[in-house]
Amino acid sequence: MTSKNAEDPSTPESRRLERPAFDVLGRLVFAAAAFQTLRAACETGLLEQLLDATDGFDRDEIGTRVGLRGRWLDTLLTAAAATELIRRDHRGRYSVADEIAPAVRSAEWGLFTATVAFEHHFSYRGISKFTEALVRETNAGIENFPGRPGDSLYVRYGADPELRQVFYTYMRAWSRIGGPVLWDALVEIAPRRMLDIGGGDGVHAIAATSRLPGLEVTVLELPENADVARARIAEEGLADRVSVVGGDMFATPFPVGHDLVLFAHQLVIWTEEENLALLRRSNAALPLGGTVVIFSSMTDDSEDGPFIAAMASLYHTAIPVEGGRIYPWGAYEGWLRATGFGEVQRIRSDTWTPHGVIVAKKVAEV
Repeated sequence: MTSKNAEDPSTPESRRLERPAFDVLGRLVFAAAAFQTLRAACETGLLEQLLDATDGFDRDEIGTRVGLRGRWLDTLLTAAAATELIRRDHRGRYSVADEIAPAVRSAEWGLFTATVAFEHHFSYRGISKFTEALVRETNAGIENFPGRPGDSLYVRYGADPELRQVFYTYMRAWSRIGGPVLWDALVEIAPRRMLDIGGGDGVHAIAATSRLPGLEVTVLELPENADVARARIAEEGLADRVSVVGGDMFATPFPVGHDLVLFAHQLVIWTEEENLALLRRSNAALPLGGTVVIFSSMTDDSEDGPFIAAMASLYHTAIPVEGGRIYPWGAYEGWLRATGFGEVQRIRSDTWTPHGVIVAKKVAEV
């Protein structure tokens, strides 16, 4: 009879040693299911409904409130409890987990749920080809979005009104979550005329002009999407202070006459060479002493986190265009100094997201 040892996976000793490791790995294997549990909890209103449950709700009450029944309801409740979104007490009554409740009650909850929708409609759809992107050294995930070869994600979603709405709702939400650190920095700088490169639907132009009464802004946005910015700006009654120019940031001349150039959630999209080109264009468009502001999620210079920044890099690697990732602070600072900027300043956000701001002054022509 052959004896078994700890290397044999069928032995109790081997299983005891391996289980902790596989517990960790198992959470990653089923991370997609955990995310879909979160999405369902957001979209059915499960978490908001349970906030009203001072003594918890039983299964039937929850089913009535969220419009689910039978095994469909049971599957969601079990998954939500297993992912620690909700708690089930000894009486079989459910409530929001204590650790989660402050977020659900917060003013940012609607912004967070917009982020969940973006992850479902965009990130998960494309990062399924993350490995292919690494091996092929191209944004392979773009193939999961209809469009012509060579079209970026920003062109492709422009042809789908529903997808475009999801994107802009998310970008507005993500910018508002991290935005205060940028808006406070802009108030401190007090520019007179700001050029907002790739300004999306105008979220930062609108926020900045509301805080700086004398500020005028030019938003440079792709022609396919410039109408979104114009509509939002008109809704806010700011058409006399914020203008929108349709163009390609790499080909359209940067409008002159500005004392600050803003890159908000932009340089994460492009390669190092493309970012250097954009910063050189900014240098050419600014007077000596003019300011460049970079607002983005940042990875630490040690490049081992933060977690959210590292995970967000998969989206930028696999989907939007041929290049980009969440870069470390030091990368931006090196590019700025190489393109005629100095007096570089880091400003970290105090939110749960890894947003930050880098401010630099033009000190030389390049």
